[in-house]
Amino acid sequence: MKARRNRSILGRAALLAACALATSSLSPASAQQAPPAAPAPAPSADTRPNILFVLIDDMGFADLSIMGNRKIETPNLDRLANQGLLLTRFYDAAPICSPSRAGLFTGRFPAEVGFVTFINDRAANKAMGQANWLDPRVTNLASMLHASGYATGHFGKWHMGGGRDVGDAPWPTAYGFDESFTTFEGLGPRVLVSDEERGLADQSARLGQGPFFYERKSNLTQLYAEKTLEFVSKHRDGPWFAQLWLNDVHDPWAPDDNSLHEVAGKGANADDERYLATIRKMDRTLGNLFDRLQDMGEAENTLIIVTSDNGPSALQRYYKDGATPPGSVLALRGRKGSLYEGGMRQPLILRWPGHIKPGVRDETSVAQAVDLMPTLAHLAGATPGEGTPGIDLSPLFEGDALVNRPALFWSFGMPGAEKQPRGPFAPHDVAPPLAVRDGKWKLLATPDGKTVQLYDLEADPGETKDLAARTPSVRDKLLKRLLAWSATLGAQKPQQ
Repeated sequence: MKARRNRSILGRAALLAACALATSSLSPASAQQAPPAAPAPAPSADTRPNILFVLIDDMGFADLSIMGNRKIETPNLDRLANQGLLLTRFYDAAPICSPSRAGLFTGRFPAEVGFVTFINDRAANKAMGQANWLDPRVTNLASMLHASGYATGHFGKWHMGGGRDVGDAPWPTAYGFDESFTTFEGLGPRVLVSDEERGLADQSARLGQGPFFYERKSNLTQLYAEKTLEFVSKHRDGPWFAQLWLNDVHDPWAPDDNSLHEVAGKGANADDERYLATIRKMDRTLGNLFDRLQDMGEAENTLIIVTSDNGPSALQRYYKDGATPPGSVLALRGRKGSLYEGGMRQPLILRWPGHIKPGVRDETSVAQAVDLMPTLAHLAGATPGEGTPGIDLSPLFEGDALVNRPALFWSFGMPGAEKQPRGPFAPHDVAPPLAVRDGKWKLLATPDGKTVQLYDLEADPGETKDLAARTPSVRDKLLKRLLAWSATLGAQKPQQ
């Protein structure tokens, strides 16, 4: 028994070592699809921040105590927000994981780069009219910052290609990362979940494409944090960019016993308590990570960005006996998979000591995922991708609010595709599949323009009063713009 256990430990150590060696490697397909970008002129490295981008998976608008959670406290993320800027009108690029991540990563509305729902197997992707993986030729945060002299690393969930039966997708390193370490929804060095969603993990194992090992889901966030700190320690002599994309808040939840004990009796049911415990555990792990960066002398010149990729879970099994799924959106309408506010409105935390005015809570400025690329391009002296519709948010760092911005567009589903994605199971939360926001107005519609809803979000953030019939001039103007944008979208050709 002892010899068998020692072999198991040695085997896992060997896999970890193989992962470490492979994090900077490109798969053959990846190398072919990632032409080097021309370096952009950059300011002095002393003036450029390191960047840590923390993306939480499926966290609700009000799941942090600073955003209204009264069941638990999230002291570390609250502290981060109080040390920097908190935007409460920040929007995801989509109400579900893969397109949301593509929007954050490329600075483009995700339907324009082939994503309208989560990446599934090849048959489902084809039926939805979307790509099997993100095209690495599209400028993204990693390629942009790498070309500007940043060391780049990705740690955690990917879900932009490489999982299920898609085994020929590029590795994350094809997109400009020096290192990557991901899960079953990405290729290359990765960890596979041993106790939850085992079927998806085993599918990934059969794909090959990089070293991997199995681990319990409860341990993944700590593992990703350690990988991030290892990356930072190797690149302290120059600017670095690290994506820490967590997946513990995505169901099924796997908190530890200590966190469950902390929230005992605070949830509406057992699932709710597992969710609350996961939030608490994540907050603690991130707090330790932030403290370690401080101890390393890296915190003062590091811009930390924290947000979530979409609203909280809306799966059918959580609606038993009239219950609401775990995760809070307060009075907002919609959840994950909905273009109503609760499906895609998030807090955005930005902290950069000495450069961002601390303690600012901005409840006025409207920002969106596509704004991240132009903002980081400005700070890094880099060149953003062509055609990016976002704006630079750095003027907000002094505490001033945005006065106006370009219109924002969303598509949950590809117009004209064979199949359309399914939204939340609560009928009240199911929204039309197209949306545009311009100023205080938000219009939702079907691609044929026959179903239209119009809301004044300043007066009615809960989207309870449809003003389409009462405000025809605004309705017709926005509908024309939305349908014109929708007409530019089209089903993706299968990738070879």
